[in-house]
Amino acid sequence: MQYVNLVYSDGDQAVMHTAPVPSDDATYLRRVITMLRPLSDEDYLNGPAVVLHTPAKSSYILDGDALYWCVEWDPGLIVIRFLPHESMAWAAIRSPAPGFGGREATAAEWDDYDEDAENPQYNLIFDPCDAQFDAEHREWRSFVPADSGVRTRFERALARVNELGALAEQRFSDNRDQWSRQCKQNLEEWCGQGIRLK
Repeated sequence: MQYVNLVYSDGDQAVMHTAPVPSDDATYLRRVITMLRPLSDEDYLNGPAVVLHTPAKSSYILDGDALYWCVEWDPGLIVIRFLPHESMAWAAIRSPAPGFGGREATAAEWDDYDEDAENPQYNLIFDPCDAQFDAEHREWRSFVPADSGVRTRFERALARVNELGALAEQRFSDNRDQWSRQCKQNLEEWCGQGIRLK
């Protein structure tokens, strides 16, 4: 598993970079992958597609031909899998932080919570985000410019969802605010309280 991100240096030219996902975080993501369920094109367009029009933090992780889009979103983490010539799949995972997103938590949840423990959800999103904008973080996390194989697999995995993005622009450009509100409502309903991983 490897992170993939775009680094903008002195000019406007973005350079794709990649780095290995640390083993504990990769193990966590593999557990999440077992929870993925099918996501149709229509459901993508009427739900997760809105994330691209928000300030939500996200990252990409490439594993073979599969690309995982990890998004910080209530109830904690949304993971969507893109594969060439295959349907999407996704899962919403509850944050281990009891008060994530202003959620009401019980006293027992707070008692069981170790705020000093590693949070793989946070790591999966913010480690590559920090490295995208900070050279020291890139060095620390061993980011290097991606080779042509990584770039090709990344582009192939995103080909279908990029087509859907163009379709969304055609369909919803005249009522973007209404579409955005509906997508967020759908996500709230579909994600619910999220899957709890222990």
